[in-house]
Amino acid sequence: MSETNIVLITGANRGIGYGVARNLAKQHAEYLVIIGSRDAAKGQEAASALNGEGLSVTSVKIDVTSDESISAAKAYIKEKYGRLDVLINNAGIALDVKDRGKYPLREMMKRTYEVNVFGAAAVTEAFIPLLEKSKNPRIVFTSSTVGSLERASDPTNPWATAPIPAYSTSKAALNMLMVYYANILREKGFKVNASCPGYIGTNLNSYRGTGTLDEGAANLIRLATLGKDGESGTFSTAQGPRPW
Repeated sequence: MSETNIVLITGANRGIGYGVARNLAKQHAEYLVIIGSRDAAKGQEAASALNGEGLSVTSVKIDVTSDESISAAKAYIKEKYGRLDVLINNAGIALDVKDRGKYPLREMMKRTYEVNVFGAAAVTEAFIPLLEKSKNPRIVFTSSTVGSLERASDPTNPWATAPIPAYSTSKAALNMLMVYYANILREKGFKVNASCPGYIGTNLNSYRGTGTLDEGAANLIRLATLGKDGESGTFSTAQGPRPW
């Protein structure tokens, strides 16, 4: 499959990840999309639904909180495809949005960071060797503007006082993680960026968001399909760069 771009999207059996998988496969026939899902059956179901639309999509089980699961997914992709061209670190949770009050603060922070930050770091680190085999390796992180320190420092910003300390700080940390990988991988030709999809109605926010999956997916897809002269180390939305 030398002419096909292999892309893995974590947390893609629903929500933003599913929207990216669907639109990427529809808009770019030269991409084979692998839906990453911690529940193998749900991943297969999502892939089958997109196959029914005539799209080139498959699935793999990957739980970003499990090193064993990450290693198994890496081994599968290595054996089947030999490389990875694009990694989209999309898996994420927002316990202080969806399950507010369910956990004590310390537990809520630990669980959130385990997925949103530690999971993204572990997956990225594991797949770098396969990405190095690509002619044009790209890594994209699904972030959020609520992680912007500049925006949070503005007292007129209504999100500045939103009771989401676990989610917002995890996205600030994720942006730093993205910059780190952009820096250390720049000489190897990697394009590493982060995108805020916007306030999209998904299970993560109990479908309170007002944007559509197509809108949320647009900039993630742009970054996933960058050419060799594309940007790296940036944080943006479909409307343009976002403040750090």
